[in-house]
Amino acid sequence: MSSVSKVMAMKMNPGKIFLPFVAFLALLVFASGAYAAESQGELITVEAEGFAPIGSGGKNNAREAARRSAYRDALEKALGATVHGITEMKNYEVVKDKVFSQTQGIVKNFDILKEWEGEDGIFYLTAICKVSFAALDGVLGPAVLGALNPRVMVLIDERIGDTQSFLSTTEGEVLRVFEKAGYYLVDPGQSELLKGIDLDAARRSGNPEQMRELARTFRADVLIFGKAYASAFTRQRINGVNMFGGRSTVQLRAVLSNSAQMLGSDTIEEKSIGLTQEDGAIKGFKTAASTAGSSLVHKIAYALVSGSAGGIPGRTVNVKVMDIDFRSARAIKDFLDGVDGVTGTYQRSHRNRTLELDVTSDKTAEDVAELLSDQGIDIEDITSATVEGRAGN
Repeated sequence: MSSVSKVMAMKMNPGKIFLPFVAFLALLVFASGAYAAESQGELITVEAEGFAPIGSGGKNNAREAARRSAYRDALEKALGATVHGITEMKNYEVVKDKVFSQTQGIVKNFDILKEWEGEDGIFYLTAICKVSFAALDGVLGPAVLGALNPRVMVLIDERIGDTQSFLSTTEGEVLRVFEKAGYYLVDPGQSELLKGIDLDAARRSGNPEQMRELARTFRADVLIFGKAYASAFTRQRINGVNMFGGRSTVQLRAVLSNSAQMLGSDTIEEKSIGLTQEDGAIKGFKTAASTAGSSLVHKIAYALVSGSAGGIPGRTVNVKVMDIDFRSARAIKDFLDGVDGVTGTYQRSHRNRTLELDVTSDKTAEDVAELLSDQGIDIEDITSATVEGRAGN
């Protein structure tokens, strides 16, 4: 029996178990400490190393500097364990700096195993560190989103009983969650691309490939879709007022437009009470959609970062070419499609004489830039995941 369970047993059966008052208080303190440790959530355990030169400040100053070095090493290792492939990300160094600037509160435990002074005048130490996944994710997630600027579109088939909702509460709540997290929102209702597209039929179908094509059509990086359903399970009259109890269920899926990678949330169920069945359903949808949406916010960003997961192998490089006419833009796309190692080129847009492509291949951004340069494109900027250039004369 855990210490918390023992405390609960004493509370419920005071006549059967007797402890001196002081011992009882001590047990409560111990139980609260155990609860506090559990409330930290998942901890990532890593062995970190730190070092610093022993200068004029002496060994004590070097020891503190070595500790700071070990903190950074612990975060670096925890960061790598959390997000596979993040080194492909644009502005990765900026992201790391944002994480390292908030070391306090992320590293929960720091137990030194060994420390020594080397013959080279360097102070060394090794330590076992426990890094809070929740705290790390809280810093890393916004940093990733700030570097990616991803665009998201949401289509949810929402029903109350057998009736499809006219305005989807679930869609609105999921959009709110993602907008707050830093995503750009795609509103298909305000797009000139909507002509001839039946979004209600798409909502009902829930077909992943159709959703991916819609994401590409509306130039979204990710499309979130799924089902939201509410049913009444009880009706009571309280103080002369009819109250309706309902059960609202939300399950979300997401497809990345570039790689066709699929992600999903848990099925979230909420019970709620309202003055009408619709009122109860809306309350339940809001809570369930917020929970389901929040579980996908950083998961989607990390999937976009990796560039290697999903149905299309390789990394994705975003290409922008300015001052290029339609015929030349088509020629560039056709050329890249024919290059060995290129598994796909997706044209996001060609407007205002600017071509934007996503090139998925086994090549680095520098390799793609070299290919474009050979085609007469003046390269102006390169990062690990982007190439920007201008069409030559």
